[in-house]
Amino acid sequence: MPTPPPEPPTDDTPTVSATGVTGPEGLSGPGDDSALISEIENTVFSSGKPIAEDAAYSGLRPKELGLALRGQTINEVLLEEFVGGGGMGAVFRGIDLALQRTVALKVLSTHHATDEETRRRFEVEAQSAARLDHPSIARVYSVGEARGLRYIIFEYVEGANLRDLVAENGPLGVADALSFAIQITDALQHAWRRDVVHRDIKPSNILITRDGRVKVVDMGLARLKQVDEERHDLTASGATLGTFDYIAPEQARDPRNADARSDIYSLGCTLFFMLTGRPPFPEGTALQKLLQHQGDRAPDIRTLRTSVPRDMARTIARMLAKRPEDRYADPSALLAVLLQLAQRLGVSTGALAASRPIIGEELAWRRHAPWMIAASVLVGAWLLWPRFAPTPEPPPPFESTDAAADSPLMLAPPN
Repeated sequence: MPTPPPEPPTDDTPTVSATGVTGPEGLSGPGDDSALISEIENTVFSSGKPIAEDAAYSGLRPKELGLALRGQTINEVLLEEFVGGGGMGAVFRGIDLALQRTVALKVLSTHHATDEETRRRFEVEAQSAARLDHPSIARVYSVGEARGLRYIIFEYVEGANLRDLVAENGPLGVADALSFAIQITDALQHAWRRDVVHRDIKPSNILITRDGRVKVVDMGLARLKQVDEERHDLTASGATLGTFDYIAPEQARDPRNADARSDIYSLGCTLFFMLTGRPPFPEGTALQKLLQHQGDRAPDIRTLRTSVPRDMARTIARMLAKRPEDRYADPSALLAVLLQLAQRLGVSTGALAASRPIIGEELAWRRHAPWMIAASVLVGAWLLWPRFAPTPEPPPPFESTDAAADSPLMLAPPN
């Protein structure tokens, strides 16, 4: 069974764990830390100050922060379980006490709250996710600050991420991989139409629920394509953000150049991983991988797995084109190709059909509603007219004439 190489830790790993999935290698998680919990609680909560103002709190690592806050309440969310910590802070499974539902809550550590770029990234993560409403994207419920802590409350997803699924069970079947790719593309299309680019599509950011539905998570590197882009672009310095196994060449050169086609490249790498158990360029250091994405042609997936249909292999190859203009122009174009491929292969897209938004259909109905209503009234009146119209007097008796009898249209003589 192929074992995927570990992804380097990134600031976004907590969100993955918040969905109930064990995070990637190196992710700090809960364990038998009762002594540490007691020590932290005595240190942090004894002063009575807001947490973020407590000097003892500022030095806590994400795991220590998570252990310290477990059992506390933030904005009516009881933090039941610390599920992971990464570069930006800690993530919990919690209970919304007002609505009595399970949620995920992500807390930004005060250490990073003082860093302007990280704080803006945290804010953009919330803004990006909040403007999206799609069944295949984990929803944001609220964002705010309480007890001196910045937080985001997310939808809690029961399931497993693609990284763990492949690591535990091996490469996916062609039908499953194609179905998941279609759902991911549909989610990216929804985001693209709302001017959001994810910029960190990778297996650990794709969750699969128990009924086989996709949930795209972690908008921590997302970019809002607004007029004031510089304000929302967290990579104005040109620093490379993303995961080296799945990053598009242009994004590696300058993240400010990333657009929807960059997400398509990352999805191509992810689909390659789903089918083979490895990314296109699995070997080398981070720098070597970046250079391979820049200049090396991705291997033909059929050399690693011959059962991949040729049409599907060609689609993946185009997704992995080095130049953005050689890829599919946008997620809508890719989605059309994937749906055609699914139809030819007999792969069900029922889950996608059930999840597709109907806003466009509703707007179309509203545009045509006045004409359709008027037509309906006219047709109804025409159908009901014989019932309610007054009965006309019978016509006078037919009088036969030689002209009528000789007419070629007269098929039978009148009575």
